Order: sequence, then structure tokens, then C-alpha cells
Amino acid sequence: MLMPPMHLPVALLVLLLSAPLPAPGAPTAVAAVPDEPGVAILPDAATLQTVAADVDGDARREIVRLIRAADDAVLAEVWGESGDEWARRGDAVEIVPPSRIGTRIDPVYLATPVQALVRRVEGRERVTIASQPHFEEIDVGPPCCLVLHDLGIVDGVAFATRVAERSDFADAVLVLDFDGDGTDELLSTQSLPPLGDLEFPILARVHRWAGDAFARPTETRLPVGSGHAPIVLRDSDGLPGDEAAILSEAPGLPQIYRLRLVDDDELVADPGGTAARQAVGVELASGRGVALVDASGGLALAVWPAGAVLTLEPSLPLRGVRIVGVVLIGGGEGVVIHEPISEAVHLLNPANPTAFSATTVTRSPAAAALSDSPFVSFSGTVPGGGIDGESLVIHQGRLIPSPVANQFASTSVMSSLGGAQPIGLVGDRDLLVLDHSPRGLSGGNGADGGALGVPPIRAGSWTSVVPFSTVIEREIDDGELDPPLRDARPVDGRGTIEVGPGGFVAEVSAPPGSRIFAGDADPSVISGPIVVPASGRADAPFAPPNVAIDNPRYRATLVVQTPAGRTYRAAWTVRVRNAPPPLEVAVSTPFGSNAVEVTGRAEAATSVEVDGVPVALDDAGGFATTVELPPWPTDVVVEAADGLGNRARRTVSGVGWLDYRGLPWVPITAVALAAVGIVLFLRVPRATPPARRADDDAAYEEIEPD
Repeated sequence: MLMPPMHLPVALLVLLLSAPLPAPGAPTAVAAVPDEPGVAILPDAATLQTVAADVDGDARREIVRLIRAADDAVLAEVWGESGDEWARRGDAVEIVPPSRIGTRIDPVYLATPVQALVRRVEGRERVTIASQPHFEEIDVGPPCCLVLHDLGIVDGVAFATRVAERSDFADAVLVLDFDGDGTDELLSTQSLPPLGDLEFPILARVHRWAGDAFARPTETRLPVGSGHAPIVLRDSDGLPGDEAAILSEAPGLPQIYRLRLVDDDELVADPGGTAARQAVGVELASGRGVALVDASGGLALAVWPAGAVLTLEPSLPLRGVRIVGVVLIGGGEGVVIHEPISEAVHLLNPANPTAFSATTVTRSPAAAALSDSPFVSFSGTVPGGGIDGESLVIHQGRLIPSPVANQFASTSVMSSLGGAQPIGLVGDRDLLVLDHSPRGLSGGNGADGGALGVPPIRAGSWTSVVPFSTVIEREIDDGELDPPLRDARPVDGRGTIEVGPGGFVAEVSAPPGSRIFAGDADPSVISGPIVVPASGRADAPFAPPNVAIDNPRYRATLVVQTPAGRTYRAAWTVRVRNAPPPLEVAVSTPFGSNAVEVTGRAEAATSVEVDGVPVALDDAGGFATTVELPPWPTDVVVEAADGLGNRARRTVSGVGWLDYRGLPWVPITAVALAAVGIVLFLRVPRATPPARRADDDAAYEEIEPD
């Protein structure tokens, strides 16, 4: 167990991964996804970015969405809480004009980079939107232009005001408080062509707020570029204000550079002397420094005084890791680290790095099933922090730290957030904004900026507002779903079903607005979503694969993503019955009876009719019945139906009283012929010679020839 540093309260002891997870019980599943009261869903739009900020200064955060209009214009929507509902503050505000006017394409506004930034002015939040039209394509003077607008609300209506003169192009824009005075500056950078010594300079500009607009930026040329955008480093040197960093991969000496502000708003680049994949400023035992992931994937801590290279402290036994985020709680800092190979999460106290422990990421089967598919679970710091001001990290269905009885435990399993990304706390900071996408939301910039590019439209994206208390509740029964099925027949208790050639339907009950995805075992071919209507019920059809074989088998998967970020999953092994069921039939006639016996065999799960009359099957599928027939050949129709749309039909012929067709006619004929011959022989008449009288002297005489 991690030991808290001396200057932190004992309550941090609970923070450091001490809460064991409950042992999983027997595997169960729910028939319906539980309701999620208090959830609101914003109207669907082609969303580019969503941020949370207090736009009007009333201490209640609004939701700002950048959306793409039908004519390619970029609009800003501001949504605010009105009672128990969320309403748009006036019409959407145009930020980038349309690039298409009829059939004509305007190259100035075609594919315009745009980014929403949240910054603070004397502690108050403001939303600045940076855009970059292509004015260099027309002759209007110096290269142009990075355009900055601030959003505001007056009388319940949102508007945008330009807050800076147009300046040269930028590759990246960051928000950070360089001098620590409570008002953020903007850092914009532009990669320049290489110099003669093959260095890639960066033109860095510091945009300082002056009253109601940005002053003209100061510029510094720094020979540290390689085309990479800077990142916010936080405070790493102990001097007032934050710093930025560039993780350079330039040929020759790839290394980390720190950008800090000096007199006259000039920037200085401190070379770190070592390469890094990630870096963040933290509080060490000896003062401010950095935690970084080095080029080999190992975690290291280093002291980095201003104007000097960093000094690495003794290495930590962690390799192949990444920094998820920094949590601030109880006056101290903790670095959340993920080790993907072991699926372990470490909570490192930089002030006491030798005392740390880890807990294995325990995800629900539903979330785990999505981890290796295009669905992406959010992993990172929740912008805006916790309800009481602490920062939070949500990592693969875990909340770090987690509120337990007004204290903080290390982690807790929560909603898996499959395909959902937390944006920030809004309203009275007890509601969490979630952006959802069928294939997850990875990449892109947060509210503190980054590379300035054309934001992609998140296909199928949608936005929900969820009570935070609901988000931190995990899925029931580990997210296993067992909805009622139509046109399917269970085969065993292990999820195997039989269906007909028309497929089957899952009858899903879920919170309104949930998205249902139905497909085969490969999530990359999962179909478009089915949106659950206000009734909370929707049908999810499954069509069998189009293969030219009898009775194929396949794996069917159903995924439900709820507005609160919960993920429920159902899967079946499907046997497709697309051939007639087997059917054997025989007839026999008892001697001297017109009740002909019809017997046969079929599969036990089928239903059998003899001349339209249902007959019962025994456990082995056998059946027997009688049909009254006349004493001449008559057809009897036997049909078997498997209940899945397949039927087998057999026609047999029977004869009542005596089925002479089955007699042994050859020996019968032979016997009959013999009998007839005997009778005929016995019945042929014969001549009887007359009796000789005593006086009859007749005798044969020999006649001699003449």
C-alpha cells in the first residue's frame, strides 16, 4: 500500500489503492437495461467538438458545441440549464462562413481548422474559438490568418465577438497561465522551413489578454521544432506560472524542450537532455519537477530547474507505461499510470515514489469485449475536476479517486463509458457532459488546445447530460444482457439458439436515446445504430449470413450504449435452420380394419400434422396415429414444421381393411395357379369302356396283308 507523504492528511492513505473490489458472483444477466433518470440528450448534430464552461459568468457551466452545418459552415451552439431541461441560448452562432454558395466553392473557408478553447480571466471562464481561414490564397496583404472569437450570452442569446487582430498562421494553439497571475495566455506556434543547419525552427507567439481583447502577440523564434505541437507541461520549475513542452523527435538529438516565459513575454527553450514520450509537471520531495515516460517506455522522475537540463532521479520499476493524468486531492498530487501489459493501474505519489502499489483493471465483460474492437473507452482526466474541486481521472471504467462516504478511496468500478468521453461538469457541477460515438472518441484536442487542424465530424455522435451520481454506478450484472428473442429457439443454457432463414429479433428495453448495435462477432462490421425511442423499447433484427450452405452457424452480438455511458452486451451462437426438417413416415393396415396406422420420426422440436391433424411426438421424436381409409389406395399427407419457417412434406398412400399392395403376389400367384390346375385336372371328364357280355366273342384279329 502506498504511504502518504508527510505533508498530506492521513485521509490520503485511503486514496492509494487500498479498496479491494468485491469478488464477482455467479454469472447472471438482465433482461432489460435499467432506467437512467435525470438524463438529458441534446439534439443530434454533426459535432466537431464539445466543451463545458461558464459562458455567462453565473457560476453555472454551459455546454458549447461546434457543429458543421449543411453548407459546411461551422456554428457554435450554447446550451444552458433551464429548470430540469437544457435549452439552446438563442440561435447557433456562425464561426466559419459556408464554403459552398450554390455550386461555387469558396477556397477561403474550405476545410477551415477550428478549435474551442476554455481559458480563465481573473478566475472567470471564457470560451475562445480559434479558426484559420485560407486568406493566403488571395492578395490581401501579409499572410493571414489566425482568427480568435469569444462567445458571450446577453439576455439569453449567445453571440460571438472577435477579440484579436488577425495574425499569421499557426500549427497549434494552447491555453496556459505562463506568469501565474490567474489570467491565461494563449501560445500559438508555427513550424518554419529548416535552416541551413537542418534545424526546424518554431515561431512561437504569446497572446496576452488586455482588458477586453488580446494584445498584439510577441514573437520568439525557437530552434527546437520538428513539426510537433507543444503540450501543456504545468509547473515544472517551481517558479510562478506554467510551462509548455515540445517532445521533439528531430534527427540528431531527440529530446524534450521546456518553453517558459521570461521578460517582455519572450520565450526560452530549456533542453531536457533526454527524449520523452510523455511529460507532466509534478511536486517531488525536493520541489517541482517532472514525471515522464522516456523513449523506452519507462517511468522516470526528474528535477528540472529553470535554465538547466533535467536530472533524473533513481529509476522506477515500471516499463511500457503511459501517464493517464494527475489527480489533485487533499492538497497533494498523485500521478495515475497505466501498464497495458499487466492491465495494472498505479497511483504514484511523486513526493514518495518508492511507496506505491497497483491494482489490476477489472472491467465488466461488456467493456472488456469492446476493448479490442473499434469501440474505445475513455481514459483521461475529466475536465473541470470533481464536484468539490478535486480533479478526477476516469480510466477504462474506473474513477480515480472515487468518493466513498465523503472520503476518497483509490478506485471504484463505474460505468464502462464504452464509446463515451466525459467533457466536463456543468450546471451546479453535479452533471457530467458525455460525448458518444459508435466507435469511440479518440484523439482530438481538449479544452486547453493542441494542434490546430480541421476537426473530423464524429459520425453518429451524440451528446448527453448525466447526473454524476449515475455515471459512477457500474453496470448491473457486469453488463451482461439477455433480452427476449423472437423467432429463435434456445438450444442449451449457454447462449446457443436456433433460428430460421429469416433470422431473429431481439426485443430490447433500454433508456430512451440509447444506441443499439446489432451485428456478428466482428464489431468492425456492426451495423448502424438503432435509437431507442421514448417508449424505451426497440427491436434489433439479426439477418443470417448470406452463404450457400445448409444450416450454417455464426456468432451474433448485440451492444447497447446508454446515455449515462453504460455498456450492455448480449451474444449468441446461432444455428440457422434453412433446410426442411428431417421426416420419416410409414403406413400399415391392420387386417380387416379401415383404421390405417401412420407412424414415423421427426426432430423432437418440430410439430407434425397428419392430414391436417396435429400428432404428439415422444421424447425421441417418434409419432403414431391412425387414419380411416377406404379399401382402395388413398393419399395421406404428413407435414413437419420446425417453428422457424421450414417445413417438410411427405405423401404416402394407404388402403383400408386389407392393404393388398404389400402381399407376396408371386408365391400367391404360383399357389393360385397350382390350385386352379388341380381343380381343372380333377374336373376334366373321362370315357368309361362298356362291360363285356359273356357271349361277346369279339377279339382282335390279325389282318394279314394281301
